[in-house]
Amino acid sequence: MIRNSRSIARTNTVGLAAALSLLLFAAPATASTDSQPAISHCVFEKALMAFKGGCGALFDQTPAMTLAPVAAVASGMWRRGLNPQSVWAGTLTDDDYPGAPLELEIYADGKGVLRTEYGWFPASNIAVAPDNLRFDLDGVREVAPSTVDADILRRAAAILSSDAVWNRADNRKCPDGVATWSIYCAMQKATIDVTGVFHHRRPALEVVRKIIDARTAARNYDHRLMDYNNDKTTKLADVQSLFAEALSDMNDPRWLAANDFAAPQEQP
Repeated sequence: MIRNSRSIARTNTVGLAAALSLLLFAAPATASTDSQPAISHCVFEKALMAFKGGCGALFDQTPAMTLAPVAAVASGMWRRGLNPQSVWAGTLTDDDYPGAPLELEIYADGKGVLRTEYGWFPASNIAVAPDNLRFDLDGVREVAPSTVDADILRRAAAILSSDAVWNRADNRKCPDGVATWSIYCAMQKATIDVTGVFHHRRPALEVVRKIIDARTAARNYDHRLMDYNNDKTTKLADVQSLFAEALSDMNDPRWLAANDFAAPQEQP
């Protein structure tokens, strides 16, 4: 700002054009193109059998994505009584995920949900044309949990109801036919019981992760669900209160906003 003021003061001697030039070059630098905007503008162009493109800076990287129309969502229903008009599926590739599954569900009002390995995020202003697909993405706030997520949490609490069925040595592998479950595997089984399939980033699991974050802010966990489960200080009462707290928080608009979930009325 000091250089700008000096440039203005010299206008009479260096001429208006020179002063404007000084103002231009003295202006503060714009934000880095690597920073993620609040709303990302996603553009996909048709290439052979799929649409290729992306949303620019997203999830602290710049992922390359592909999408193509498919018959149905493969990772489980999001909300009851709400069926998408169309569904697209493809891949997301960045430094963390090479070819990770990607799904976009589109509803009648031009809104939708983009399901990624980083979470499920609200999409809006969706426009489908023969040669391109465009939409705006809120890649900062995840979609809010639904009654389906509440049922998943209740089912998980019922599965992990005693020390006798609690696996205290979780490795995030959940084989069929076992008699004990970790927090993660109880959530996985509950999700499959309720929806038929599992997606580890659906809102129910994200709510639980955020509560664990708050409970263990001073602990250096690599994998929140696994490490909290395996922590010797975690008791069964903590696990049960975790599910109860998640059920309460997911219905609290202030908690949802504070924890980067979109407001339900902003979603399809």
